[in-house]
Amino acid sequence: MASVLDGQVALITGAGSGIGAESARALAAAGAAVVVTDLDGGAASLVAKQASEAGGSAIGLRLDVTDEAAWSAAVAAATEAFGAITVLHGNAAPTAGPIMSRDLDAVRLDLGTWDLVMAVVLRGNLLGCRAVIPGMVAAGGGSIILTSSIKGRTGSSLRTAYSTAKGGLEQLVRSIATGYGRYNIRCNAIAPGIIETPGLHETVGADYVAALQAAHLVPRLGRASDIAAHVVHLASDAASFVTGQTLVVDGGLSGYVPAMSPPIPSAEETP
Repeated sequence: MASVLDGQVALITGAGSGIGAESARALAAAGAAVVVTDLDGGAASLVAKQASEAGGSAIGLRLDVTDEAAWSAAVAAATEAFGAITVLHGNAAPTAGPIMSRDLDAVRLDLGTWDLVMAVVLRGNLLGCRAVIPGMVAAGGGSIILTSSIKGRTGSSLRTAYSTAKGGLEQLVRSIATGYGRYNIRCNAIAPGIIETPGLHETVGADYVAALQAAHLVPRLGRASDIAAHVVHLASDAASFVTGQTLVVDGGLSGYVPAMSPPIPSAEETP
């Protein structure tokens, strides 16, 4: 029985851990040949090895997404190994604790952090799209899936750079979808909510993690696998009529007003 992504070649950025790594493994399991990239080349190679050992086809590459020449080299290596890239999952973002701790409000924000976040999230994804679109056109189409965030569509007193960059990313999605839809190239974003990754626990304390979980409509935090499942869907023919959209995957976190939503009593508490 054919897998849903047989014959597809997928390149994933920021795939050395977290959402990117889980997406790489899921794309490989769905039949795609996978190019795992990360600024940490060793981490990328490890994820590629895991995908290969699970029965997929994968290679790992070091990629600085802000470097145009590095993109050219990565696409050339991917094409030599597997053929034209038909799926791009742009997931790289500077979310390490020391970086996020400097991404404060507009007055206190470290400007070097602002420049770094804009370079990775906006320049990096623009360069990625520029690098793969010509090959997708020649191949007859493709799917670009960029990782946004609910931070890009809601207000926040902190993470000014990250929130602004993710909001801009969703406009890039609409621009790419508009410009290249006639070539059968789709471009969409996924906006995760709070995903339980090692990076989350590096950034915030246990009490705050518990408070975040309590704010969800679904009684848990998100998992990387929740996002990876939708990456596979958007890469597949099942989503062939979906483009220019942002899919929010946040357990209901951004879908209600907490102050106006008292909890429903449990069965034991109901008269």
